[in-house]
Amino acid sequence: MIGLLAIISFFLLPSCKDNTDCEALIVVKQASDTTIVVPNAKVKISKMDVNIEGVTNAKGEFRHTFKLEAILDVEAWDETQTPPTYGKGTIRLEPDATVRKLIVVQ
Repeated sequence: MIGLLAIISFFLLPSCKDNTDCEALIVVKQASDTTIVVPNAKVKISKMDVNIEGVTNAKGEFRHTFKLEAILDVEAWDETQTPPTYGKGTIRLEPDATVRKLIVVQ
């Protein structure tokens, strides 16, 4: 009877799902002085069907959470400079982790 109850409980109880969210933290800094962050820089994270766009905050950071791990292209540009500055790189997202990527614009 106990064995039957254990088998029924195994199939009827909800299963736990591991947290597989992957967070990208993009930090944009100036090439002339990498201690200076770039607020309000435009950021684009893309690859095939992924296309995320946003703007950095006052700390020069842009965050986005993805459901699956991936290797994505990152672009950032600062249109407040004349001429506008631009930088790019690649980020590898990892499950249940925040991956930080520094993009230097020049």
